[in-house]
Amino acid sequence: MGVRGEGGRPEEVEGLTRKTLESAKWTYLSTFITAALQIIVTAALARLVAPSAFGLVAMAGLVLRFGQYFAQMGIGQALVQRQDLSRDHVAAGFWASVLIGSLFTLLVWSVSPLAAKAFNNPALSPVLKWMSLSFLISGTSTASNAVLRREMRFKAIAFTETVAYVVGYGGAVLLAFLGLGVWSLVFAGLCQSAVASVAYNAIRRTVSMPVIRLAPYRDLLAFGSLVSVISFFEFLNQNLDTLTVGRFLGATSLGYYNRALSVTGIPVYYLSTSLSKVVMPSLSRLQHDLKRVGRAYLRIIELFSGVGLPLVLGMSGAAREIVVVVLGPRWGPTILPMRIVAVAAGASMLSHFGGILMEAIARLRVKLALNIFQICVFALLLLFLSRHGLAGYAVAFASAQVLLLVVQTCDVVKITHLDWSDLLRVYRPGMLAGVASWALLYAESGAGRAIGAPAGLVLALQVLSGCAVLCLGGLLVDGGRLYGAMRPLLLESKSSILLRVVGVADSVAMKQRPRSS
Repeated sequence: MGVRGEGGRPEEVEGLTRKTLESAKWTYLSTFITAALQIIVTAALARLVAPSAFGLVAMAGLVLRFGQYFAQMGIGQALVQRQDLSRDHVAAGFWASVLIGSLFTLLVWSVSPLAAKAFNNPALSPVLKWMSLSFLISGTSTASNAVLRREMRFKAIAFTETVAYVVGYGGAVLLAFLGLGVWSLVFAGLCQSAVASVAYNAIRRTVSMPVIRLAPYRDLLAFGSLVSVISFFEFLNQNLDTLTVGRFLGATSLGYYNRALSVTGIPVYYLSTSLSKVVMPSLSRLQHDLKRVGRAYLRIIELFSGVGLPLVLGMSGAAREIVVVVLGPRWGPTILPMRIVAVAAGASMLSHFGGILMEAIARLRVKLALNIFQICVFALLLLFLSRHGLAGYAVAFASAQVLLLVVQTCDVVKITHLDWSDLLRVYRPGMLAGVASWALLYAESGAGRAIGAPAGLVLALQVLSGCAVLCLGGLLVDGGRLYGAMRPLLLESKSSILLRVVGVADSVAMKQRPRSS
């Protein structure tokens, strides 16, 4: 079952590329389907469930995420990143995940009354107790999901994720229609996790007798424990504003703020994590060749800044119409925070890939230092800006995310020996298209309000304008070769833009290497 790192021979790298391409295809298919369904579900639930219920679940989710990373102990990442993996490692990963998940379920169940007091909301306690079962449920599928990712069987993962979402949130809409309110949201998360766990274990069975030897547990936890610490700081950086809004402004304000984060974060989250799931195992196999890893990073940033920045800045410009049409008129206080946190979504998307790079090459201490630095800056910004209400929290969050991206990029350049001129070149198209997208869609929003046009009609025009800017901006990415590189992907050819992501495109460098006799 052991897997060795990929060598430098072209045929070996091309084999990895084909796997990466195939995996990305299924991952993005699942992403597009789930994102479309999530927009529909979000619109339905926003009309059936009160903002306070979303705020209550956001509070519970905050507590759960507080322990989620330690409940997993980075075991999944360790199984994916490890170069040589034995059956004992997989078995140890399964039983450790189940045991730790069970302990955290009991822990959160016990402290739920204290959490309710901390948020000054007694209704939080029963919701949190039931949602804590997600630790136990997820623990049963950590190992099987990680092995499927390691083997790059993303077709099975994509199918599982889509079915689990449909079952979980389809049931949630039905329960919300029947008047169950917050419990429909609780049901959605638990049901989704349960369906996914059953499917993952059916596809890739990892259940076996517990491993008695300590070595496999030590191998996984040595890497995974540090990943958990880093993930914990990432959680704080992502949720410190949510924690303070919920504590000081209440559930209703948190509901508004949470929807602003969700609407802007959903597209870029799926856009970035869909590829990072595939890139992580690919870069892990290339981790001893930092130059190729650096070239892969440039290609990823070029693509995702070219696509992602016009998307998030366009959403900022069209925030009013998106909120009114998708969420409904009563969600007006969400508009201003949404305009601001859209910037944070773009920075978070790009820094996400820098974090994946550091994890793949086992530079975890650098990643940890960056997260500690970010949370210190974030806390200071919240201290000074929280007096300005939801807009102040949003500005603090966006500023901290942008600063993290800048500092992280400096470290990536140093580690992979990249040239700053190359980095600035790959960022330029996305920045130009992003600014143009924001200006155009914001102007259309103002014009629509001035003439009294229906929000739905203005949003339709903004979507068309945003797509036009995105397409024109794509001509600037890689000298206009972006579309030519995407065409083979759409036609399911053996070569695609991901050839460059994993380094096959640098054939000149390959030819310069001495051949073995």
